[in-house]
Amino acid sequence: MKMQVKYWFILLIVPLALSSCQDYREIKPLSTSGSAYIAVDENFKPAMEQLINEFIRLNPNAKLDVNYVPSRNAVAELVNNQTKLIVITRPFNREESDIIKQNNIQIDSHKVAVDAVAFIVNPFNPILRVTSNDLMNIFTGEYKNWTDIVAQDKDQNSEVAKTMTGNLNKIKTFIQRRNSATYDYVKENVLKGAEFYDKSTVCSTSAQMLQEIRENENAIGISNLAWLGIGKQDALDTTVKALRISIVNDAGAQRDYVQLHQGLVFNGEYPYDRVVYIYTTFKGIGLESGFISFMLQTPGQQVLLDHGVVPATQPVRTIQLN
Repeated sequence: MKMQVKYWFILLIVPLALSSCQDYREIKPLSTSGSAYIAVDENFKPAMEQLINEFIRLNPNAKLDVNYVPSRNAVAELVNNQTKLIVITRPFNREESDIIKQNNIQIDSHKVAVDAVAFIVNPFNPILRVTSNDLMNIFTGEYKNWTDIVAQDKDQNSEVAKTMTGNLNKIKTFIQRRNSATYDYVKENVLKGAEFYDKSTVCSTSAQMLQEIRENENAIGISNLAWLGIGKQDALDTTVKALRISIVNDAGAQRDYVQLHQGLVFNGEYPYDRVVYIYTTFKGIGLESGFISFMLQTPGQQVLLDHGVVPATQPVRTIQLN
């Protein structure tokens, strides 16, 4: 198997006004003051906090009250008219779409960013490369020891055997709660519908997940690019280690290992990406529409780029550094 060559990307936004949206400067007097309540998927909290901070800095008369909840809860608030604006890391599922259709709820949607699901271990763990089959076996409980993973990288196998001894060899799996978008994503795309290992520890929040991985040298958990970004474009949190992933298809063919990196998510090489959506029932011009315009146009998209996720609405140019 050919190992992936190490390279980095610099991502640059090419400013371009959205023809489908009213220009932010035109609606600014009516859409940058007052208050609004929004519900946001907890998986997108760090990036959303940066967006809100910048929006309030530019518009000090605006007040945004935000509730960070699992995606299912955010959708329920929108459907029940408890909020007119939500941001979640997945599209509506079939059950939600049926309810929306049955109740004739008019909802506008926008793609705002591309996030990625990551699999993280403690930096002490010498594991760096895993296949999609390895991930399935780990999170279903088929693999219970780190030495069960046999990689093509013989140095990795040797380091694991030498380092992960005794109780450290026992894999401790940490997963997100059931109504999280990440839980659903991993079950569908990694476990292929199989159940998570029943002895996995369930984390209530992404912050808890990161802390558990930091404190347990034999742990593996599930996070995402929005939480691992540290506000410096492609730089990631180094208190945990994101694994490089190689996809094995149904025919047994294996692809190269790909690291979690903003540029590799942008160009589609990293295998576990997902779109972040804005959904709104708000009609007209007000603080909600002003904040949506900010998120979708260059100012907001630049904030997302700087934080480490991938902008969805503005042209991005990549510069590869070998």
